[in-house]
Amino acid sequence: MLNFGCNNSNFIKLLSESFYLEPLLKGDLTHQAELLSLRQDMTTLLSFVEENKVVGTQSTGNMPLKMIRQLTSNFVNPPKLEHKIGDRIYKIRSESEVWQLYFLHILAEVGNLLKIAPSKQWRLKPAGRKFLNVPPLNQVLYLLMIWWYRVNWLVAYQIAGIGEKLPNNFEIITLESLTNIPANTRASFEEFADLLIQKTGLRWTASDSTFVRKFLYSSIEKIVIDILATFGMIEQEYLDEPLGKAKIPKLVSFKITSYGVALLKANKMIVID
Repeated sequence: MLNFGCNNSNFIKLLSESFYLEPLLKGDLTHQAELLSLRQDMTTLLSFVEENKVVGTQSTGNMPLKMIRQLTSNFVNPPKLEHKIGDRIYKIRSESEVWQLYFLHILAEVGNLLKIAPSKQWRLKPAGRKFLNVPPLNQVLYLLMIWWYRVNWLVAYQIAGIGEKLPNNFEIITLESLTNIPANTRASFEEFADLLIQKTGLRWTASDSTFVRKFLYSSIEKIVIDILATFGMIEQEYLDEPLGKAKIPKLVSFKITSYGVALLKANKMIVID
């Protein structure tokens, strides 16, 4: 295992160090990292900030709407910034409503790539410039480490019933549980979620406990499965579930790809104190 400590300068060594990546430099792993939409969109964001004057909003420091439209049009899969429901068109009102961008914002700010503050110009930090000049696999693994060890996962599931933080060691137990699943093998989502709930002690804290199990499943789907899918590490399988007169997709199983297993193993090699 490699101990990079919690010091920012040590953690940023992950960007340039490559010896721990050698087991991953086989097959098409580097090619998959290069093609990953998340990685490409992050480089697009950092380059955009470097080339344009982006001044954060007065209240939160988030990107203003005009800049959001300009930036996201260059994403691999540009998000919809307006939705039509019946005869009405609903437009986004803030960056936090565009998860695809907001997730990048969180990773970049927590990962020391960008300096962001209310009413201040967004600026690249030294690590942000370094990020733009390292191989794609280094970039992807760095973003994964930032998510795993630095970000409060509940930003991806902001529902009060879970509380303000996850149980101690939730992320480490999740990593251990995922690495126990063989590559390219279908795993039941509910069985995985039940095991994770049991091992971590994840619980519902709100007074309304009518749909506790459903909410806990939903939280694990959002903060674990969906995020790993964003990193290209997981493939999901859904079935339509009746809801009144309509049907909604229900996650029934997932498969960790060989690429995903490799990144999880690399993740496990790193110890962040």
